[in-house]
This record gives sequence, structure tokens and C-alpha cells, in this order.
Amino acid sequence: MHMTMKAKATIFSLLTLTLGFFSGCTTPVAIDPMTGQQQTANYQSGFFYGPISMDADQIFKVAIREIDKMGLLRTGELHKDSTITIYARQVGDEKIYIRIKQIAPGESELRIRVGMLGNLPQSQVIYAKIRDAL
Repeated sequence: MHMTMKAKATIFSLLTLTLGFFSGCTTPVAIDPMTGQQQTANYQSGFFYGPISMDADQIFKVAIREIDKMGLLRTGELHKDSTITIYARQVGDEKIYIRIKQIAPGESELRIRVGMLGNLPQSQVIYAKIRDAL
């Protein structure tokens, strides 16, 4: 089967747009409209990034408790020097990835991804439940 020049250009354009969408889009997300705090999180390439003013070990203990309360199935944990990663699954066998990174004493960042391509609303719910429990 021989592709025409127009078909090749169309495929190349679609691949370029897809790559640009998944690699370079950063969306600021307000994380606490109820209390009026000015903190914001970012949503980039399917990952939700949100700050939390607490040490990673304390966040981890609360996060696993909240994940269990949400009815998610925790499937593993990975502890490294400055990060703790929690792996879970939700109904429909969708993967959930939560990484807690210690940035400075008393300052951490949560990175959450739901599913293969990311899910901003579900990521915000998980983040809010963990943050509210702290």
C-alpha cells in the first residue's frame, strides 16, 4: 500500500499535535476555593502537582488511610530518599499513582496521575481528601 504525500503530512501533523499536547501543556489549577487560599497546583501531561506544607512521612500515613477510605485498592509502595510512591487501582482497574516528594523541611509536593492519560477531576478529589485529612 502506497501512501500519498497528503496522507503522510496529515499523519505527521496529528503526531506533532499529540506530542505537543502531552508534553508541553501546563494548566494552573486553584486548589482551595472554599477557604480562599491563593495556592495553586499544576496539571501537566496528565499529572497533577500540588504543594502541601508538611513532611512526606506524615503525608504518607494520612494518604494511605484516605486511599483506603475512598475504596481504592493499594497495590504497592516504593520508598526512596526524598520520595514515597503509592500505587493503587480503582473500579475498572484504572491505575492510580501518587508520589510524595520532600522539597524542603516541612514542604512537600504531591504528584497524582489517574489512568493512562490522567484525569484532572479525579486527581483533584484525591488531593483534596488527603489535604483535608491533614
